[in-house]
Amino acid sequence: MMKIDHDKQYWLISFFLSLVFAQNLLAGPDPVLYEDKAQFENKVGYENKTQFINKVGYENIDNQFGGHLKLEGRAAGYDAGSYFEPVGTHTGLDGLANVRLKDKLILSEKIYFEAHYEIFHKSGETYKNQYNIQKYFPLPAAGVTSEPLNIDKRRLLDLTKTLKQTDDYVLWHRFDRLFFSIKPSWGDIMVGRQAITWGNGFIFNPMDLFNPFAPSDTIRDYKMGDDLVSVRFNSKFSGECNLLYVPRRDVTTGDVDFESSSVAGKFHFFTDNIEMDVMGALHYDEIILGLGGTGYFKNAAWRTDLVWSTLKNGKNKSGYFEFVANIDYSWVWQDKNYYGFIEFYHNGLGKNNYTDAMVDPDIMERIDRGELFALGKNYLSAQIQMELNPLLNIYLSAISNVRDPSTIIQPRVIFSVTQNSNLHFGASISYGKKGSEYGGFLIPGTNYYTNAAPSAYVRFTYYF
Repeated sequence: MMKIDHDKQYWLISFFLSLVFAQNLLAGPDPVLYEDKAQFENKVGYENKTQFINKVGYENIDNQFGGHLKLEGRAAGYDAGSYFEPVGTHTGLDGLANVRLKDKLILSEKIYFEAHYEIFHKSGETYKNQYNIQKYFPLPAAGVTSEPLNIDKRRLLDLTKTLKQTDDYVLWHRFDRLFFSIKPSWGDIMVGRQAITWGNGFIFNPMDLFNPFAPSDTIRDYKMGDDLVSVRFNSKFSGECNLLYVPRRDVTTGDVDFESSSVAGKFHFFTDNIEMDVMGALHYDEIILGLGGTGYFKNAAWRTDLVWSTLKNGKNKSGYFEFVANIDYSWVWQDKNYYGFIEFYHNGLGKNNYTDAMVDPDIMERIDRGELFALGKNYLSAQIQMELNPLLNIYLSAISNVRDPSTIIQPRVIFSVTQNSNLHFGASISYGKKGSEYGGFLIPGTNYYTNAAPSAYVRFTYYF
C-alpha cells in the first residue's frame, strides 16, 4: 500500500488553514455579537468564544472564529520508592501553555467546515524527570512517557508534529478538529477529524469507544478528535440512528488496516419515559454490544450502560462485561445552588493483583488505545458542586476502588475573573496503602512502585 508523506500532508493543510485564521484575525470582532455570545455562554457554563463575522461577498457565507489561551502551573510530589527515585523525588514545578484557534466556515444553512488548531509548550521538573526516565531507565509498564506526541499513531491522518524537544521542554502543535458537515433533511453527514461521544457514564464511560476522557480528567471542555465518517438518521417516529466508520493504521506497519479500524452503530429511541440506546460495533476486530437507558426517579435522573466485549486473543473466550450506573440531583440549600452525583462502575476485565494486570496483553492493549483506565474490578465515584455565587464554584470529586480500598480525591475551585476568563485551582490526592491501585503498586520487573504522591495546580483560561 502506498505510504503517505505525513510531513507534506500536515504542512499543506497548515498553510491553507493559516490563511483562514489570519483572515479572521485581521477582520476584527463584531462588538454586539461578541458581547451577547460571551454573556450567554458564561451564564450557562459552556465554552466562551468570540464570533468574527467576515463577509466575503457572498450573502450566505459566514465565518465564526474563536479560541482560548490556557496557562497552567503545577506542583507535583513523588513517593520514595516510586519510579521517580532514579532521577530524584524532590517536589517538581511545571508549566504548560496551550493556545487553541477555532474556525467554522459556514457555506450555507446545510454545509460548513470546521478546524481547530492547537499549539503546546510544556516544561518543568516533572517533564524533565519523565524524559530522563524514558531515556535512561525505561519503564513502559508504568505508563511513564515524555512523548505526548505519538497520539496520532493509530489515526488515519498524522496531524501532530513536534517543533522542538529537549530535556528541558517540548513544543508541539496539532489539528484537533478538521471536518466537513452536510445536513440533509433526514439527518447529517460529518467527514474528517471530529469528536464523538456515546454512553451515559459521568466518570467511567464503557460505551464511549472513541477517545473517552480519563476518569481523573476534571477539565472536559474539549474531547480529543478522531478521523472518521459519521452518518446520522433521525425520525420523529422511530428515534435516531448514528453510524460510524473509523479507519485506523496498524501501529507496526503504518498501513490502514481494517482489523485496527471500527465500524459502529447506535440507535437512540424512547419507550414511555425512558430513553434507550442500543449499540453494536466491530472494534479492532472484536465484537462489542451495548445497551443503555436514561430515566427519572422523582427529581433525580438516572443513567445506566451495559457493554459486552469479545477478546480476540484473550484467554477468556466468552468475553467480558462492563457496567456503569449513576444518579444525579440538584437542589438549593441556604440560598446556595448544589449539584451532585454518585456512580458505580464494574470492569469485567479487571484483576485483584495490579502488578499482574500491567502485564496482561488485553488490559495493556486497551490502556494503550486510550479506552481503559481501571485495573481493578469495582469502583464507586461521586462529585458535589456548590455555587457560592455566580462567579465562584467549588467542586469535590472522589474515585474509589472499593476492594482495596484506595481513593483519588480531587478538590477544585473555579472563579470567573471576567466574562471571558477564569481561574481554576485544584489538587489530586491519592489515598491507600502500598499495593493498592491508587496507593501505589509494584511495577512489573522492577523494585519500584507507581507514584501516589499529591499534586496541585492553578490554571488561567482566557476565551476569545
